[in-house]
Amino acid sequence: MSLWRRVLAERRGLVVPLLAAVAVNIGVLALVVFPLQASVAGDEERAASAQMALAEARRSERLANETRASKVQADEELKTFYADVLPSSLAVARDLLFLQVRTLSRENGLDFSSSSFEPEEVEDSTLMRFRVDISLTGDYADVRGFLYDVETAEGFFVVESVKLDQSNQEGAAGSLEVVLSMATYYATHTGVARR
Repeated sequence: MSLWRRVLAERRGLVVPLLAAVAVNIGVLALVVFPLQASVAGDEERAASAQMALAEARRSERLANETRASKVQADEELKTFYADVLPSSLAVARDLLFLQVRTLSRENGLDFSSSSFEPEEVEDSTLMRFRVDISLTGDYADVRGFLYDVETAEGFFVVESVKLDQSNQEGAAGSLEVVLSMATYYATHTGVARR
């Protein structure tokens, strides 16, 4: 008789319950623990996905709040620009361009030769554009000083073009003629954009 058969025959009362317990443990492991382990792994994956989705949602919310805050700030700055920076009417726009340019040209020793102006509508806007073409004559240093003063002057206007040419006036040897095309904008206060 082999050793295992002899142990089984003598200790049958102890070995059979141990083998039954091992079989039950294997059955519980196969039927309960492994499926629960797979379920837990799936739950962990879903939890990680939910955490990532939550983080993305929080980032999107933060970006939306920042965008809304930027829009509110831009709206406030635009209202301030319309109220405090832009000329309020055609008369104020005309005074801004003509008076400021005449004053600066006089301060820089330039002769004011001619000017032409025209207000025009800005498409899809409540703004009107007031454009002025101005011709001035003087020497190079005066023209440079004038252009610097125009660029650094207070008031909202845009220098659209600057043309320099030799002056054709008699007795104006060495002087330049500068033709400026400038514009400013003013609100029409209609509150509705033109179409």
